[in-house]
Amino acid sequence: MRKRTFSYMNFMFLIPLVLLSVMVWRDYNHQITTVAERQPELREISYLDNGKQIIGIADAQMGEDARVYWFDATSGNLIHKRNIPANSNSLYDALSYQQGKVIVPTFKDNTGLQLHALGPSGEMDELAQSTLTAETASNIEIYEWRGRLIITGERGNSGLYLAQVKDGLLTTSSLEAGEQFPARPLRFRELYDSFENEKSVPMFDVTLKDDSFAYISGILDGKGKPAVLLQSEEETSFEAEDRAGIQFAKHFAYDATKLVRVDSRYPGQAHLFNAVTQDWGAVLPTPKPVYQAKVILLNDREVLVAGSSTEDELSGSLLGYVYNEQTGQFTDASPLFKSLSYEELTDDRTRFFKEAGSAEIYFSVMQGPAGVLDLTAGTVQTQRPEQVQYWMIPSGKDRISLASFWDYLRQGNALVINWLIWLLLPIFLFGGMALLFSGLKRSHSRKVASGQRIQGAIIGMEETGTYINEQPQIRFTVRFTDEGRAKEVAIKKVISFLDPVKIGDPVWISYNRAKNKAVFVTGEQQEGEQEEMTLLADAVLRHIDEHSRIGHSRVLLLSFAAGGRNYKVPVLEPAGFEYRIGERANLTLAQGVARIYSYGNTLRYDSKKQLTLPGEVIRVSEYPVTVDSRKLMLLETVLQDTPGRIGKINSLFVPSGFNVQPGTVLPVIMRREDLEKELRLQRGKQGAAIVTSVRYEGTLGERPLAVITAERGGDAYSIYQTIEPLYGVAAGDELWIAYDENSREAIIINYSSQ
Repeated sequence: MRKRTFSYMNFMFLIPLVLLSVMVWRDYNHQITTVAERQPELREISYLDNGKQIIGIADAQMGEDARVYWFDATSGNLIHKRNIPANSNSLYDALSYQQGKVIVPTFKDNTGLQLHALGPSGEMDELAQSTLTAETASNIEIYEWRGRLIITGERGNSGLYLAQVKDGLLTTSSLEAGEQFPARPLRFRELYDSFENEKSVPMFDVTLKDDSFAYISGILDGKGKPAVLLQSEEETSFEAEDRAGIQFAKHFAYDATKLVRVDSRYPGQAHLFNAVTQDWGAVLPTPKPVYQAKVILLNDREVLVAGSSTEDELSGSLLGYVYNEQTGQFTDASPLFKSLSYEELTDDRTRFFKEAGSAEIYFSVMQGPAGVLDLTAGTVQTQRPEQVQYWMIPSGKDRISLASFWDYLRQGNALVINWLIWLLLPIFLFGGMALLFSGLKRSHSRKVASGQRIQGAIIGMEETGTYINEQPQIRFTVRFTDEGRAKEVAIKKVISFLDPVKIGDPVWISYNRAKNKAVFVTGEQQEGEQEEMTLLADAVLRHIDEHSRIGHSRVLLLSFAAGGRNYKVPVLEPAGFEYRIGERANLTLAQGVARIYSYGNTLRYDSKKQLTLPGEVIRVSEYPVTVDSRKLMLLETVLQDTPGRIGKINSLFVPSGFNVQPGTVLPVIMRREDLEKELRLQRGKQGAAIVTSVRYEGTLGERPLAVITAERGGDAYSIYQTIEPLYGVAAGDELWIAYDENSREAIIINYSSQ
């Protein structure tokens, strides 16, 4: 009886195991057959590195970034994969090849337009650095012209701007009333035909605040400014437009008498056109006639003339030539068009690229093929997006095998977990799982206990390709300072898709110097264990070494004595402020690096009145000044954990080798009352004011605390805040302030030295 009962229990145990096994096998087979459908859809593919690589770009979907994939063009192997910060479906249609890189524009809230220069080694340089802001992506327009990217935008109430990316460099010009315009520009509109070589230079017409009109060039000169022509009251808009086209051609040294344009009259051949006299010249003498032609502006020297070999494009084949406008020479590019139809050639989504002096000419069709032609060798490569989409499937993941089944199990979905529980239930019953988790926890705790707890910052994130419970394992690169030296370490960790981890986030790690390895310290382990920032109260200034000068400020190395030890702190001393031997300061000590928390005998430390807030770095400027192995940088930061957006400009001496970059989070010291005042005043009025007096009351951090009186419109305003020592403030300076007309309080928004 006991034996029958035992057998019956075994049979009852096997029923759910068998059912779950069948369901797991069916789910695994479904995943194998649909693996291609789950890959991100590529929006565009392009060749790179003289045809050795292909990059595929997938648009951002809800809650995710856009993605870029680098493939070997011959084998199809995936070389690199990177995420591009972007709003959903915010990739622009524009694209550009410059300096051997592909530049891809995207839009991201809070940072505005981003320009990602993608190189063959997987590098991804962002050129805009939050300088091309706008309320929405629709407030920015991007155009392609002769290898450049031309950008127009509006920064809310701050006005219009025109920017260009040429030779891999971004140049921006703000359109303001003053030297170039008699009144404030309100809006501008592109003259479309000017981008199609009707004019020598692309142009915009601009409406000004006083209801007058102007024309500006779409490109910038060596001074970073557009050419401008104001329309007179006596001339029509057409006359002003023609006059601007001739004037701009001279300004940028383009020949307006020999433009290559297509005569729309049958059979649609390319001619030379004189934009000064508006006369058509002879047919462009291509080696073979090109009918129903299209002219593509490649760079400042060359155009591509492509079309049909017959007057009726339906009965001919495609051919094309690269025409050098300076030498008059033609180079046959016809092999490039063997994989294109006439409809694709004339489609606005088809783009051609060639850098001046390069032997390669590229083309790409949005959601279509891409190709590259070596003009010297005459060899051409083309690829369809369907093939590149297939390359995205990891090897072996589209067929039944032990390896693909193991990868399926590692995803750990709910069905797999249930199946494994029933399969491994006896082990769980005997406490195996409890021992396993206990062992893992003890192992992690031993690693934490054996290392030095140090705060660092995440500077890199990359998926390893491993998923556990449908959650990715990420290889983090963490930068930190240990014993005065900048170091980096790689840490692997499984994270949730909902975990808001990003590059620049501060983290705590336990670092084992002997093994050069580290693990993350969890929040639970940090409590009462992590190394706090040490406060050294009443340190005495014993010695001052002058290192150099920068602007109106002295670069000093201060030596303080506290607790029987000496601590060195590099600082900037602006004109009018003075560090004095014998004065006292409160210092902070973190990871062996000393900084001033507050300075001055009249300014005492009060923890209740001071805040240390996280500030995210959005821009970094380096200066050629190094003191005590610390390099001077000027950081633009935005305070986090505040109800309003507060920007700060802070000079900081950073340990050599420690790479502060946009996204890094640093502590910013503020008085509680200053934060409340800034939040209140920034909601009020702003304007220029003249400084009438300045005196100082010590420092907070390394920033002098100033009492300033400034005059605006005959009224005096009181400013009580820290100042940036790199700029300084003196009587007679002009400041841009936010002010309260009732309380006569104000804060500094911008300095005259900026």
